[in-house]
Amino acid sequence: MDALNNLLAIEDIRAVKARYCRLLDSKDWAGFAALFTEDAVMDVREDTGNPPITGIAAIVAQVRFAVDDAATSHQVHTPEISFDDEDSAAGVWAMQDRVVWQPGKSPIPGVASITGYGQYHETYRREGDVWKIAALRLSRFHVDMHAV
Repeated sequence: MDALNNLLAIEDIRAVKARYCRLLDSKDWAGFAALFTEDAVMDVREDTGNPPITGIAAIVAQVRFAVDDAATSHQVHTPEISFDDEDSAAGVWAMQDRVVWQPGKSPIPGVASITGYGQYHETYRREGDVWKIAALRLSRFHVDMHAV
């Protein structure tokens, strides 16, 4: 891949991740679903204890379970993006999220809100002219839990 196409692809992937945060926080589930490949894998076992899940419907259901009843703010920073070939890439993003559940709606007993710090480890695949998330793993370094 030449330098210009490399830079354009990096910007496209950065835009995908920006939409990920915006659509998740605004709870635009149809838009959020469109960010993933059909066979996408999400690994959030550090949060849930469950094994990785596969497919758009399962990913959206998992995320909705966690945040449908919460105000959220997801921020990502300092992406490191590398390419395997013209149509596949990998990225690591520093992340911070804030999740504040409605009273009595937290999936974590005794916890009203969290602030998490860590990284997203992702792979991307270009489908036609569109980059999508093919795999996502959330790795947390620390979580502040705020009691009810």
